[in-house]
Amino acid sequence: MASTAVPTKTYRILPPSPAPRRKALVLYASQTGTAEDLSLQLSNVLQRHLFTVTSHSCDEFTPFSSLPSHDLVFFIISTTGQGEIPDNAKLFWRNLLRKKLPPNWLERLNFAVFCLGDSTYPKFCWAGRKVGRRLLQLGAKEVLGRGEGDQSGDEGIDGAFAYWVDELRNGLRVKYPIPLGMEEIPEDVLLPPKWILEFADEDPTTPTNGTSNGTTNGTSVTNGATNGINTSPSKPKQNPAHPLPPIPAEHLHAPRPGNILATVSSNTRLTPPSHFQDVRHLSLSLPLPISWQPGDTLSILPKNFPQDVDHFLELQSWTHLADRPLRLLPHPSLSPDAIPPCPISTPVTPLTLRTLLTHHLDITSIPRRSFFLLAASLTSDATHAERLAEFADPQWVEELYDYTTRPRRSLLEVLQEFNTIRIGLDRLLELVPRLRERHFSIASSSLVNPRQVELLVAIVRYKTIIKRIREGVCTRYLASLNSGDEINIVFARGGLLSKPLTDEELSRPVVMISPGTGLAPMRTLIQHRIAMNAIGSNLLFFGARNRDADYFFCSEFEDLQNRGKLQLYTAFSRDQKQKRYVQTVIREQGREVWDALGIRGGAVYVCGSSGRMPQAVREALMEVAERWGGLKREEARAWLEALEKGGRYRQETW
Repeated sequence: MASTAVPTKTYRILPPSPAPRRKALVLYASQTGTAEDLSLQLSNVLQRHLFTVTSHSCDEFTPFSSLPSHDLVFFIISTTGQGEIPDNAKLFWRNLLRKKLPPNWLERLNFAVFCLGDSTYPKFCWAGRKVGRRLLQLGAKEVLGRGEGDQSGDEGIDGAFAYWVDELRNGLRVKYPIPLGMEEIPEDVLLPPKWILEFADEDPTTPTNGTSNGTTNGTSVTNGATNGINTSPSKPKQNPAHPLPPIPAEHLHAPRPGNILATVSSNTRLTPPSHFQDVRHLSLSLPLPISWQPGDTLSILPKNFPQDVDHFLELQSWTHLADRPLRLLPHPSLSPDAIPPCPISTPVTPLTLRTLLTHHLDITSIPRRSFFLLAASLTSDATHAERLAEFADPQWVEELYDYTTRPRRSLLEVLQEFNTIRIGLDRLLELVPRLRERHFSIASSSLVNPRQVELLVAIVRYKTIIKRIREGVCTRYLASLNSGDEINIVFARGGLLSKPLTDEELSRPVVMISPGTGLAPMRTLIQHRIAMNAIGSNLLFFGARNRDADYFFCSEFEDLQNRGKLQLYTAFSRDQKQKRYVQTVIREQGREVWDALGIRGGAVYVCGSSGRMPQAVREALMEVAERWGGLKREEARAWLEALEKGGRYRQETW
């Protein structure tokens, strides 16, 4: 039984009272949504310091010429590919690089940059560093040292961001002190939500932001004791002329800009049932011919499984309300320039709690620090409130990591464990992050079949250190698809190739290094080069655990080798006592590798999982240059860096 003790803290909702002319701008560059999530957290920190905050993606900031008029700007910048700027900031970056901009163009602007990256890539946090350097060149001044979050670090990006934000708070108190007679908004005071949900069949004239009697949008704001939803089992009202019969969530698709409705032709497991890893070869039929390049990806927005949605509804006592239509509105207290981007860009119709939890909210994600900060105010249990608040405290970052990231504990599991948390409609979109699309490298060439696109996908399913099974939300969804099912997909430019292959590139060899499902973009590249009658040879280094278990497309590649179209080198790490990896075989075939790269001017592509592999491959290539190219250690390092700079060394890892 959950405790009903009254918490020692009372959480209030007070609208922030920004001081006159106290404004801040937050701009983010995000490829997968993480930087956007952090920008929302940063906006809340600034609001508590009495700033009026405007937040946009970099490319949404217009007009660009108005940038010098801003006094304080924060940048949250992700790095994608080979140190490249994310898609939603490329126009902003091109504008920032204009040669006609004078060196004092931003002399009035104060800024700080937080970078997101992965240290397994050669150009770690490169995009954010580039933006920071360019701002300094244009006369801007840093108010706080650059923060850098490492996806592969022990504490992840969230840990680094928490430390950086803590430094920011202290810096703001010194450089932007609170005006006399005003106070910083403390953590135990809830900020108004940015977006609110309300039932569409309720009277729209009923106040939704009332602060009288301690409520907002029907939600208790005194220690979150109620969930803000009428739990009487009354049936939803319907307009007789326009009935709203429930539509099964599994038959709905969440549309996105540029999406294409594809049909599953086949979904085949390539690994044997006894193998620990389930790897799928999916073939999708397209409604019209489409052209894509090697390295391009399919962006797929997954769905949550019905049993998880039902569990969430049960935990919040929402089951009988799950199919009532909802409407989404910005909070009426916000000025137009303070309204952030809508958290649901293209909602499924009708929008209900069930469709919202199925298609739009990531209820099985690992909760961030901001989740615990808000959740602490939504429970009536003193012990739960105290524990949740501790997880939100920056000084306990390691404890938060041990509780969430290390065991991969999901948001749904946290709600089950802290079962006194009651979420109001006005806080649901703030508490649960948006379900983000996932990107998968395409495993076939459009030159072979422009109406059929293929994927090679490892289904994420593993047991954690707390002995619980974890499944990837998107790969679980993909594994469930059957022949004839429809799926919304969006083609996206990948980071493997910066531009279409030229005749000169087709005349040179390529060295492809791809452990596991990193084989997907290499298969596309091989098919593409063969279809374009490439003169240069194709060298493929493929690594897996067992020849009999996960040698993907074995007969296809061995046939190409027999026909002289491919030089194939394999490394199966568990088929012998001495483990063999792709870097082992690169050293063994060093003469061929150096001939392709050092003598004939070829390119090297590395795809697969991040971690130790990318660095081990770099080390092997430098040893090849030393042994077969006669280079000294520093010369070999410089040679490899020159390959990168010239676009002849490309890495795509995940």
